[in-house]
Amino acid sequence: MAKSEEDLKGKLLFFAPNEEGSSYFTDSLIYICDHNENGSLGLIFNRPLNLELNDLLKGMQFTDVSDINGNVFLGGPVNPGAIFILHSSDKSWTGTLKVSKNISMSTAYEAIEDIAHGNAPKNYILTLGYTGWSPHQLQSEIADNAWISFDENSDLIFKVDPEDQINEISKIVGYDIRMISPNFGNA
Repeated sequence: MAKSEEDLKGKLLFFAPNEEGSSYFTDSLIYICDHNENGSLGLIFNRPLNLELNDLLKGMQFTDVSDINGNVFLGGPVNPGAIFILHSSDKSWTGTLKVSKNISMSTAYEAIEDIAHGNAPKNYILTLGYTGWSPHQLQSEIADNAWISFDENSDLIFKVDPEDQINEISKIVGYDIRMISPNFGNA
């Protein structure tokens, strides 16, 4: 695998604005959790659902659920009934994928159970579903300027309110990322 392909793991993606109208991914920020010869997997981290985390956990029949504030997030259109946890790397469970030094992703029932009982990682968001690409699809879409990629920023993911994340990353990079044309860089 070429080095440029490996570089996508741990990156943030933003869907480039499109003159053709809105897309499922319009104004979505995605964290790439895995990227290899089998494809890519990412989680949208700036789209909270109208579903309280407490309500989801109680609905899963956990007893003694800690009082947890916050919403569940839409992780993507693939497998929307599955729970994915994007979290700081201070905790791990069987099958936890360590994406970087600071961020991991877990899907283990034990991880959900720990969160329900107040034994959560320092920082986390719980998503329903994920965003996926087949082998080489994401690289092709990036080459076609459908996505803009940025370096990982755990504070942006975990500490900035979702409604402020696009403005915050725009400040970090020095330009309004919503104003990028999908035709930039094309002759």
